[in-house]
Amino acid sequence: MHALTGQRAGFQPHPAPSAPAPSNVLADEHTGLQHVLVTRHPHFGGQLFLDDDLQISESDTAYGVAMTSPLLELERPARVAILGGGDGGVLNELLRTFAPLDAVPSELTMVEIDRRVMELSREHLPALCGDAFDSPHANIVVGDAFAWIAQARDLDAVIYDLTMDPVREGQSRADFISGIVAHMARALRPGGVLSMQCCGHGLRDADDRATRRELLPLIREAVDVHFTDRCEQSVLVPSYRDLWTFLSARKPA
Repeated sequence: MHALTGQRAGFQPHPAPSAPAPSNVLADEHTGLQHVLVTRHPHFGGQLFLDDDLQISESDTAYGVAMTSPLLELERPARVAILGGGDGGVLNELLRTFAPLDAVPSELTMVEIDRRVMELSREHLPALCGDAFDSPHANIVVGDAFAWIAQARDLDAVIYDLTMDPVREGQSRADFISGIVAHMARALRPGGVLSMQCCGHGLRDADDRATRRELLPLIREAVDVHFTDRCEQSVLVPSYRDLWTFLSARKPA
């Protein structure tokens, strides 16, 4: 997504089609922050593109599962933040996971800068977001997730569904990653859990593999400064046609 909303890495496995068939285009507009394109794929269902990058498809529930499952380490997380995730898939999966356990966080906040992305996702990606945006358990904050997390404290868990690219001109990727990981560490209580997406494997793209070789060590190094028990999982995200790496870790008690 847009740098302040949730583009899922410095690269994406599929660019937007240059000229989708008119019947496949569900929405095509500029929100003032980014270009949003929603299409329907015959196999993957509704698909969300931001600034020509594929973000998620209705087929990709594995993405939300991978992002939320590390929180099951916490017996009863009360204060949880989702940074980005404007498509609603991670929020929906978190609610779906914890509701049967009678353990939905009492303070569940999702911070997304682009209201229109959420509106279009609610309309066109129901298999992904369900009715999560309307849940009485969800506090939806329309704003800058980076500014929000810099002020937050005593969270039980943070789910990072944002870009791995620098958001300020002249900022290096290493500085950006180390900075945002430090903010999340300060926002978490001792014993709190971080869950984040990292990057794809680039199974079919040499440029993506090169980006991964640069990006993943930076993430690991930044996380290991502040967290313990780092765990990585590689999950096949169907519409990406690639394995995606997800990482979780715990703040020392």
